[in-house]
Amino acid sequence: MAHQPVAGPSPGSFNRRQLLQAGGISALGLLVAACGRHLPAALDDRRPSGPPVDGGDLVFATSMDIATLDPAFSKNVREKFALYALYNTLVGYDPDFNLVPELAESWDTSADGKTLTFHLRRGVKFHDGTPFNADAVKWNLDRLLDKSTNSPLRGSLTPPLHTVRVVDDATVALDLATAWRPLVAALGERPGFMVSPAAVRKYGRDYGVHPVGTGPFEFVSFTQDSELKLKRFAGYWDRGKVHLDTITLKNVPEQQVQLTMLRTGEAHISDAVSPQLAITVQSDPSVGITRAPSGNWYALQVDCSKPPFDKPQLRQAIAYATNRDGVRNAIYQGQARVATGPVGVGWAVDKSRSAPAYGYDLDKARQLVQAAGAQGQAIDYVNSSDSNYQSIAQLLAGDYAKIGITLKVGTVPGSDYYDDVVAGKVNWSLTEWTPRADPDGLLRTLLHSKGSQNTTKYNNPKVDALLDQAAAISDQKEAAPLYAQIVQIVEKDAPYVFVIWPDLLVPHGANLGGLTLYPDAIYRLRELWIGR
Repeated sequence: MAHQPVAGPSPGSFNRRQLLQAGGISALGLLVAACGRHLPAALDDRRPSGPPVDGGDLVFATSMDIATLDPAFSKNVREKFALYALYNTLVGYDPDFNLVPELAESWDTSADGKTLTFHLRRGVKFHDGTPFNADAVKWNLDRLLDKSTNSPLRGSLTPPLHTVRVVDDATVALDLATAWRPLVAALGERPGFMVSPAAVRKYGRDYGVHPVGTGPFEFVSFTQDSELKLKRFAGYWDRGKVHLDTITLKNVPEQQVQLTMLRTGEAHISDAVSPQLAITVQSDPSVGITRAPSGNWYALQVDCSKPPFDKPQLRQAIAYATNRDGVRNAIYQGQARVATGPVGVGWAVDKSRSAPAYGYDLDKARQLVQAAGAQGQAIDYVNSSDSNYQSIAQLLAGDYAKIGITLKVGTVPGSDYYDDVVAGKVNWSLTEWTPRADPDGLLRTLLHSKGSQNTTKYNNPKVDALLDQAAAISDQKEAAPLYAQIVQIVEKDAPYVFVIWPDLLVPHGANLGGLTLYPDAIYRLRELWIGR
């Protein structure tokens, strides 16, 4: 199986970056070695049978990009793994992304859609012993709404939410400027994690490393880039569903090391892997692989607001030069779907589309490079050190080097990568995002001109208007065609070049029970147990 080499890097091009060397990425060697080998279905069955077992200390070996445990400021994907153990959300999701009760036992929507009333679970306590009630909900949401908080989550609640009212101790009402369907779903993730008001007042700016929630596990200790330790919360309101004594997230950036820890019993679960890495554990009966399709997506992203990618022809050239089928077949062995946009699961999927707007065509890519006046131009491509990013980037980079540009390839440590993207230090890179239960939750964040994480600086007034129009429609069947229209516009504008929706392949010890995979690829560690 032939692969294109990475174009030669330019030494000294990057600060704090270790330049890639052609052939120096172990994932590529694994890819070549694994050609012709396939992941057997039997690995799915390596899980304990019988009822859950109480007790045990779970170790999660992960590339731990945790910067804060304060949901109001959380941006990194793997922070969510910890947040769902430490906190409860107002509403929850089932494994099909349907909304279900959590801290709110039920909720009502007024006839005009402008008032949401949440009926809260009684008797719930935060880990510090303070009560969870309507006052706490109002405090949490007001904190996010307050501009002085400067939370990136504010955009998930505004413009519609303008007042949070305490009706009684167990009832809270949200008054909206207009009907806004996505708001309830947003309260099942970061905006809906309820933190202890008393703890935030106590720790102030340091709250992010002293988190206090109502969740099944409470904070013990955190060492940056090393380890996060949690223990079972004895006062949890739903204690019958919690089985583990402790959870430890260990920072293990190398996935081959993660798999070694599973084999030796040093860890019980690790980051999702490619089929090539999964194959390396197939002969070990102590390790299983649980798999499921997901809406998680990888895409190339660029900064549309500054050269050279302010020219749409160059963005389109990159889209034409992206060998998505190569990634799907060589890296994922067909256990993935070619991405046609950012919506790969849920009720808003456009089932009429099976191919991207810009298919793989190097001749068209070269023509567009010339039309953009970028022939021979040197362009930085910067990648995360995460092994999945490395494998995809190395396969794609060879074709980018063939379309008439000079590619300068570098890598940034995974812990720094997204911060560099947000700071505008990275102009062209690979990115990964997880879906939301309501498509507005991610599309607005990334693609609205005022989106809180619009790192591509994408600005299309028609997309803004369609996002607002769709969000005001309560009927999902009526809203879905608008999201299909949004995705088609964005794909043609190409601030992102959507590459792949990979299936989730999650390695774990054969004694790990309770693992359910959700469409957002975030593990719910609270549900796990260890068999004897």
